Amino acid sequence: MEIRTRMAPSPTGKLHLGTAYAALWPYLFAKKNQGTFILRIEDTDTERSTKEFAENIIDGLVWLGLKWDGGPFYQMERLSLYKEKAEELIKENKAYYCFCSMRELEEERKKQAAADQSQIYSGKCRNLPKEEIEQKLSSGVDFVIRFKLPVERGKVKFSDLIHGEIEFDSQLLGDMVIMRKNGIPLYNFVVVVDDLDMKITHVLRGDDHISNTPRQILLFEAFNTPPPQYGHYPMILNQDRSGKLSKRTGSTALSDYRADGFLPEAIINYLALLGWTPPGDREILSKEELIQLFEIKNMNVGAAAWNQQKLDWINGQYIRSMSDEELTQRLQEFLPDHPIREKIAEVVPLIKDRIKKLSDFVPLTNFLFTEPEYEKSVFQGIYKKENLRQIMEKIVEVMEKLPRPWQKEVFEEAFRKFAEEEGLSVTETFQLLRVGISGQTVSPPLFESMQILGDQESVARLQKALSIL
Repeated sequence: MEIRTRMAPSPTGKLHLGTAYAALWPYLFAKKNQGTFILRIEDTDTERSTKEFAENIIDGLVWLGLKWDGGPFYQMERLSLYKEKAEELIKENKAYYCFCSMRELEEERKKQAAADQSQIYSGKCRNLPKEEIEQKLSSGVDFVIRFKLPVERGKVKFSDLIHGEIEFDSQLLGDMVIMRKNGIPLYNFVVVVDDLDMKITHVLRGDDHISNTPRQILLFEAFNTPPPQYGHYPMILNQDRSGKLSKRTGSTALSDYRADGFLPEAIINYLALLGWTPPGDREILSKEELIQLFEIKNMNVGAAAWNQQKLDWINGQYIRSMSDEELTQRLQEFLPDHPIREKIAEVVPLIKDRIKKLSDFVPLTNFLFTEPEYEKSVFQGIYKKENLRQIMEKIVEVMEKLPRPWQKEVFEEAFRKFAEEEGLSVTETFQLLRVGISGQTVSPPLFESMQILGDQESVARLQKALSIL
């Protein structure tokens, strides 16, 4: 049997981390089993779905490397199929027209609540005479189509690939609405029709869908087809474990992480660790290794919390594992309009071990390409004595007397000797130099940075620093 999985996002917002997480598992399962991964855009929420959000989702999945084998299929382009399937159920007496108004349904729910009964549809329109149905349809009375729950069905049981055996009492589900009068299908119905049509064999999705599963199984039975195998993984929690990952604790849009310089392979790697335990103690795994090692039986049952620091660390590991040439290319792609784009290559060896994401490059290296802004307080934070200006003047004198071109060993020896003579620590001396050159206390290696700047520019910067002291 060919394994066929699907990812079915709703284009009601940008692709976010939770959706990327949801796409990863059916992708890995399909690829692990030489199967087919389908992308389906569930755009029947016409009020909130937009073309722009759909394009953002597609672009994000491509950027992550989660490329689908079939699709994307748009549900709003398949309405005729859903209408046909709903009519098929009506003809077989497995669905029916319901003409109850919203007011009638609300009154019914209130009575059920007052009597402490389950709030499910009473079935008032379930067995209307054929003549009455035809009369109401011809008169244009508003209606929905409801699925006719099999009265004697009893328990709906299924073996979840992650949670094991699960069962529901079907009589607590009621006759669900499957189609509106305007031809827009409802979620549980359209999902089943699409999964049937696309021959989906395995559905891997969040555990918030467990309650939908019995309804969908009943619909598959109505179409005389075995349902797919289901596996429901736990959702990602906020970092403080207060609830499902949401914008409340910061942006969850994938495009924001992309703009902040996170790498797609690092995000995929981290998302995998949130929901699955790989064999051994390894944490850095390529997509190819994830496919090779993935076993659905090793997926976590308990929910994991988002840990931004862990993602930062993983992203940094990927950056450090790159060759200088690859990191240069990534930075050039990330900074297409940066004025020093062509000079990135000479800086990369200096910063590779100091950045966790691509966006760290600019604040760390800007001083190499634009004159820094100096703040007296930064110097004073390093050297707290009143003779700060005199010390900086002596530093400039030492630099000017050094033979050119500067040699690293000679440079370091000269300033170590200077520190000893002036009663300074070596750290203080080199930090004063660093701030004088860059305007900041953190920079790439000092001497190598000065080589890129050149000796004249380095001295000129120290002299400018003197002017504010």
